[in-house]
Amino acid sequence: MPSRESYIAGPTLPSLSEIIKLEPEKEPWCAGYAHSKGRRCHNPTNMRGRSSAMSLLDKGTKDLRAGRRIDTLLENLATYVLCTIFHQNQALDLACRWKRQVSSFLVPQATSQVNSATSERRVRRSSSDVYSDTAEANVDELCDILYRKLQDTLEELRRLQAVQHGPTISANSPVPRGDERASIDNNPRTGRSSTIRDGLRIVPSTRAVMRQSASSTHESTITAPRSTQVQVVIQARPASVSNQRAATVSATARVSSSTDSQEGVEATSQPRNRAIQATSVTRRAVEGECGICLCHMQTSQSLFVDESIEIDEEEDVENLGEEEDDEDEEDEELVWCRARCGVNFHKKCIDQWLETSHASTCPACRSTWRP
Repeated sequence: MPSRESYIAGPTLPSLSEIIKLEPEKEPWCAGYAHSKGRRCHNPTNMRGRSSAMSLLDKGTKDLRAGRRIDTLLENLATYVLCTIFHQNQALDLACRWKRQVSSFLVPQATSQVNSATSERRVRRSSSDVYSDTAEANVDELCDILYRKLQDTLEELRRLQAVQHGPTISANSPVPRGDERASIDNNPRTGRSSTIRDGLRIVPSTRAVMRQSASSTHESTITAPRSTQVQVVIQARPASVSNQRAATVSATARVSSSTDSQEGVEATSQPRNRAIQATSVTRRAVEGECGICLCHMQTSQSLFVDESIEIDEEEDVENLGEEEDDEDEEDEELVWCRARCGVNFHKKCIDQWLETSHASTCPACRSTWRP
């Protein structure tokens, strides 16, 4: 598919066959160059290739006029106008030559279009400048007309007022225009702004008075219950200061003793809980094969089903070693991983494993072996 990068193309572009000088229907022979003959190849092309070339030429003409690139189309076109015997290897060179021809043809077109666009912009700018000048002149003229009408209206108004109420406005007073009108309009605004500022100054003062009154009311409502509560407490408990101090000292002693006892219980229970968590590993059933020698376990051994080591919280950690020794004496031929997995092994196999391995780890879970 050709890329969407556009050439600058106009509506007056000729067909692609005229630009690259290729007409497969009129020249049904190879478009390659025979170096041995020093001329164009005269081998004929097949009819299917010529029809495909004509359709590609029509499509290329449409793409050029639409402003799309046709580089890939030219590369495909070259394969259809070359003979299949000798000159298919010249397709890339032929496509490059056509690309140069198209580019050299489009550059003058693009230049002329840019020049025409620039001239049109200049004409538009000049026309817009003329229009703006005429518009400004029309606005000035319209302002003068309106000013004269305003003068006439004011004169008529003065005449009517003189007839009804007497000469309140002198006829010889000039009509304000420009800056004078702006100064007259600004005077009432200044008065209004000063009034607004005075009002804004009054508002914070009233707010402060309201806050002070509210705070005094709040304090009065809070102070009265507190005084009554203090009086009630004093009347209900007329205890001496010495009795209160003694009660405070005894309560502090009870709290400190209870805190010390709780800390002692927690300190003694933590090592036991850690020991229980560290030794609670379940032994697996004695079945299947040994993971080291791949031989069956001894059938004379009883099956162990979910054997676990449970230690009461009141027993000491020193009794753990004695229980493990008893279990080892009962089962001397088999051993199992007490660190994590609980897998059974032959004792001889695990001894040999521990002697030959670099680290004393379980063959199954790779945890440190615990005898």
